[in-house]
Amino acid sequence: MPDLREQGILGALSRAQQRRDLTSSRLVELALHRTAASADLNAVVCIDADAARAAADDIDRKRTRGDTLGMLAGVPVLVKDNMDVAGLPTTHGSKLHAGAGPALTDDRQVARLRAADAVIVGKTNLSEFAMEAISDNLVFGATHNPWRRGISPGGSSGGSAAALAAGLIPVATGTDGGGSVRIPAALCGLLGLKPTSGVVGARPARLPVELSCAGPMASTVADLRLLAQLGAGPAYGDPSCVYGPDPGWTTRPLGKVFATTRVAGQQPVAADVEDVFTSAVGDFARAVDRQAHWLPPGVLPAAADEIWATIYAAEDVYSVGSDLLRTGRRLLDTRVLAWVDQGLGVTLEEYLAARQARNDCVLVLDQLLAEGNLLLTPTVTAAPYPVGGSTGDTGGLMPIDLFNTAAMNLTGHPALNVPAGYVDGVPFGLQVVGPRGSDLWLIALAEVWERYRPWPLVAPGYEPFLPSC
Repeated sequence: MPDLREQGILGALSRAQQRRDLTSSRLVELALHRTAASADLNAVVCIDADAARAAADDIDRKRTRGDTLGMLAGVPVLVKDNMDVAGLPTTHGSKLHAGAGPALTDDRQVARLRAADAVIVGKTNLSEFAMEAISDNLVFGATHNPWRRGISPGGSSGGSAAALAAGLIPVATGTDGGGSVRIPAALCGLLGLKPTSGVVGARPARLPVELSCAGPMASTVADLRLLAQLGAGPAYGDPSCVYGPDPGWTTRPLGKVFATTRVAGQQPVAADVEDVFTSAVGDFARAVDRQAHWLPPGVLPAAADEIWATIYAAEDVYSVGSDLLRTGRRLLDTRVLAWVDQGLGVTLEEYLAARQARNDCVLVLDQLLAEGNLLLTPTVTAAPYPVGGSTGDTGGLMPIDLFNTAAMNLTGHPALNVPAGYVDGVPFGLQVVGPRGSDLWLIALAEVWERYRPWPLVAPGYEPFLPSC
């Protein structure tokens, strides 16, 4: 589908509506039908069909009148269930919020999607409080990977990734505090971007350090570029949101292409993962006409992941509410209790020391990526794992060294997952890390990769979200 890759699914839907070949109402009905037909994936946890139909009808009337419409006019969207949608509950996949009433306002990213005239259809599954690299919780259960039932789509944005990989919806939101966009994108065969810190602002905005942010996932580079541009921009009241992607990067020459199996630490990666990664690095280097320069494992200090964990666990607990977590322990999944206890136990001295150590990590990557250099790593260093995440963990969270993602949340550099092969029949993701501010440049390089080594738009047995006209 060369033309579809060139214009993207979103571009195709927009053009079909402009030609009056499709209506927003028809797109919403398709989303509702596909979501119901693939309920066994358990990707979607809430549907607001009446509101979606009403919004679609409104878009169709505006189009008939000739009104000016936004870039996502009439496009159905699913929202990760840790982002507020006015009129819908936000459960965070936790029994602590299972009886939550409807949100009164939209999350910043949801508001930006509505401003582009997108139609919110419902919400997607995640791990409890987005604290785990699976999408399983005590409220809704586990989400399955469309590529193989019983295998996790990753997390914590796994419900959104599964919905995209199954063609249930053309847009589904994600957030990334330690890899929660890139990990499910890798395991579901999608593109997934963690923007430069400050491009879209922190999530939640009240946190003092911008480790977590919203990030787009898509099956085509054209769609990813559009969503990245729509999601970026200043946010009033959020001091972490200070600039957008640097457009000057799109014309800068590419420097060196570095590759390593480990960003932090020296633990070996799974043998089959290393084989696929080595092949992908060679192909990527050829695609961008560069030689790959291999670095030993441990580009950053071995403690980088622990530094991230100290900062993020403390802020995560504060974000959720330390008093709520203390009094509601019996309602929490045992898998997240270790993380909660770690956050509750961080002292001010430990937090400030981690903040200082974070600056040292930023400097190391800034120096490595100077002059337009890239760093390639496996996004996930383990073989595909079950929906419950039992990959060597002993009742707590999965080991952080199963992933190469958290370090980029720590340093703030943009990191993009691109599909790059398969491990045991499940997609493998290559993480491409660039200098801070180079988000659009990374997307342009992904476009080169897309032409060189195209990947399926959806998992086998599913169809892209394109109704016949």
